[in-house]
Amino acid sequence: MECTYSKYTSNRKILTWVGKVAKLCRPKNVVFVEGSRDEYDRLCEQLVKSGTFIRLNEEKRPNSYLARSDPRDVARVEKATYICTSKREDAGETNNWEDPRV
Repeated sequence: MECTYSKYTSNRKILTWVGKVAKLCRPKNVVFVEGSRDEYDRLCEQLVKSGTFIRLNEEKRPNSYLARSDPRDVARVEKATYICTSKREDAGETNNWEDPRV
């Protein structure tokens, strides 16, 4: 992977950290997000084309998208997940509840 991070920042600590993480994780590419409207529009369009975003009705919800996580991307084991609230009913019907003072 080409190291062209220095065109985005001159901060040595950031450049060193990004370089270390890139070496460890070996990504296909590294993207520095600069926050422009053009960049936002480009990223949203890429996400629509890939199916990650679904464009909502432009008249009712301009510049709005629906994004769902992949149903296979679940880290929760329900029987081992507890909602700790002072009132049992705050946990909801399908969750395990535990008093936070326990």
